[in-house]
Amino acid sequence: MILLLSLAAAIGTWRLASGPMFALSRIDVRGNVRSRTEEVLAGLEPWRGKNVLAMDLRAVAERVERLPWIERVTISKRLPDGLAVTVVERRPAALWRVERELWWVDASGRVVAPFDARREREGAVIVTGARSALPRAVSLLEVLRAEAPEYAAALSEITVLADGGFGMMDSIFRRPVRVLSQDAGEKIRALLAARGLLERRGWEARAIDLRFADRIVLVGAFGAGNAL
Repeated sequence: MILLLSLAAAIGTWRLASGPMFALSRIDVRGNVRSRTEEVLAGLEPWRGKNVLAMDLRAVAERVERLPWIERVTISKRLPDGLAVTVVERRPAALWRVERELWWVDASGRVVAPFDARREREGAVIVTGARSALPRAVSLLEVLRAEAPEYAAALSEITVLADGGFGMMDSIFRRPVRVLSQDAGEKIRALLAARGLLERRGWEARAIDLRFADRIVLVGAFGAGNAL
């Protein structure tokens, strides 16, 4: 009799656990800004209606992590019929220009997703150069943001030069500024410190070259031969 009662209880428990009460019907998505909630939900659609108790959360997380902006995801069960999905997105660092297209690049230099001018209005530094050079270009940008924030805020474009350096355009000097990545922060700070002197002397140049040791070189007409 005891065995029969135990068997009946086990069958009842199994039927309850595998029944519609535990079928996935609620998915709560948090932490997403650039990834639309409907995109996350669409990725999880194959699990809708499946038993939450038996669900393999690792497989669910891997599916969400395939979305372009998702860097990592945490998923937990909300019994009886729900999942809580918390995502951490990649941080946009710059825009990569490829012919007439713009692509978002994250802080590691990884190409993430195309820029959609219909949905996005925020400005960003535009990087021009080979895809393989993006990590170096973004690293330069991060250094400038940390060491010369005034200049980084005025920066509009970074171009990867053939010699391994970088050319930059900004709204402060309004002409190309050429740097090497290893001392860019130090050189830009020196250039900002010399800005008043350049303006008082009326020195003009087509470009400012900071790739020389202990010198600020003004290149082109009206600036040829001038150096600080």
